[in-house]
Amino acid sequence: MAEGRQRRARGGTLRVFFLAFVVFAYFMPQWADWNIDSRLDLVHALVDGHTVRIDRYHFNTWDKAKFKGHFYSDKAPGTAVMGAAVYGAYVLAKSAPLLGGGISALQANSAWNTAIALGRTDTQLSPAKKGRVLGGCQRSGIAGNVQVIPWNNRLYPPFRDWALSKYVTSVGLVALFSAVFIALFFWFLGKFAIPPLIRWGATSLYAFATVALPYSTVLYSHQLVAGFLFTAFALLYLRSRGEVGAWSPPVAGLLLGLSIFTEYTIVIVVAAIGLYALWLFRRSYRSAVALCAAAAVPVAGLMVYNAASFGNPLDTGYSHDFCWSSAQAAGIAGFTYPHLGPLWDLTFGSYRGLFFMSPWLLLGISGVYVLARSGFKIEAGLCAAIGLIFIVTISAYWGWNGGRTDGPRYLVPIVPFLAFLGAFGLEAAWWRKRTRLIAAVLAAWSAVVTWALFLGGQQFPISWLRNPLFDYSLPALRHGVIESNAGMFLGLSSWASLIPLALLILLILAWRPPSELLGRGVLSAQASRAGHSA
Repeated sequence: MAEGRQRRARGGTLRVFFLAFVVFAYFMPQWADWNIDSRLDLVHALVDGHTVRIDRYHFNTWDKAKFKGHFYSDKAPGTAVMGAAVYGAYVLAKSAPLLGGGISALQANSAWNTAIALGRTDTQLSPAKKGRVLGGCQRSGIAGNVQVIPWNNRLYPPFRDWALSKYVTSVGLVALFSAVFIALFFWFLGKFAIPPLIRWGATSLYAFATVALPYSTVLYSHQLVAGFLFTAFALLYLRSRGEVGAWSPPVAGLLLGLSIFTEYTIVIVVAAIGLYALWLFRRSYRSAVALCAAAAVPVAGLMVYNAASFGNPLDTGYSHDFCWSSAQAAGIAGFTYPHLGPLWDLTFGSYRGLFFMSPWLLLGISGVYVLARSGFKIEAGLCAAIGLIFIVTISAYWGWNGGRTDGPRYLVPIVPFLAFLGAFGLEAAWWRKRTRLIAAVLAAWSAVVTWALFLGGQQFPISWLRNPLFDYSLPALRHGVIESNAGMFLGLSSWASLIPLALLILLILAWRPPSELLGRGVLSAQASRAGHSA
């Protein structure tokens, strides 16, 4: 019987992985996005040019740094360094007889016409007329205007190969890693005796009804860091209870260090988890040292990268930003003090509101109480503190709105912590009719708004639209203009391009024995948690 339960548990985790990966990999990346292109430029520079300079490609993005006459990505290098491994495999595959032929055939597909057309959006061969708003970067540059792109496309030639490399790198790094992390999130919830139905619900809501969805399909850093941070937290928790081996503290430390190597803004979250680790290992000097030593390795790598690029291990690309170096210099690295307007917009406002987009996360308020009452006060407090402190911190950042984005992209790293609390709130709400109805409404709104924002339009909404859902995404959906996706390789367009995805999802969900969703009630689950904490 125990073996049967373990098989069902493994089967459930695998289904979660396949479901998440199919959905994330199905959608193509954003084709005209400065942030993504800055990272992809460094990927190509590392593999094709064996350099950290993006001089060869820099015209396709204004998210870049300029230092001593050379151009660099202004981003933390982690995403590009990891993406280089995926792109390197793609380069090798192009030279293989069978794989190379398949790649050439794929490049010839008409699906890339959309990428090339979007790449030409708002580009020009001559300076803009005086008084034209350039969307952020207002300084003088090449030919008197920084938006001059000589080859008239934001994709580097040959365009189809560049577009495919972008898609492959996004899928092979972000989509794959995020799907693995979603499966780990599902598995970790099982450690708290949450019934399978609630685990499936909470995991699905996290994966497909929060900003985790759009940022699992693009070459941004935020979803990678979300996985690093929460996995480190989970390993530390499990190690403190003897459920994983002595390897876990250094792995957790490595993940925390990788988080800083990949995204600078999350230093305060790393510090919070680090303090949690030091408290857990206050009687285990060896574990604490192993964690800190492992964390130092990626941080040292970051310093090597900064020294190679900017001549100083403590300098970053943001100090030499081509467009916004003055804004980055405000306060401490662009952070000043919390602002009430951004706080509203980051939480409940329709502009970038996390809880406007995914109100089911508010169930985490009761989840804090449930988790703390079950004997996990420190874990409940840590997750709540991470969410609260980070939101306040981002409200103090000059670029808090994230530019052309889908939802509050800077908040993506804290969403799994809020979703973790939300799972306990969902469990508590599910066993009473009135609270179940409230939870169902919050979940339905979250799913509809998340997918509407994600699917509506072929690009993320521009930053000056104050109501992107109503002013951009819903009108795009009414006209059948949706996110580029793999269905277009089959010659499908608009809503019809989603039919293959729907069939794949149904196939994965059909692979499930009915008994898997039969779990214990809340009373037995609470009893189990109480016994576990004792």
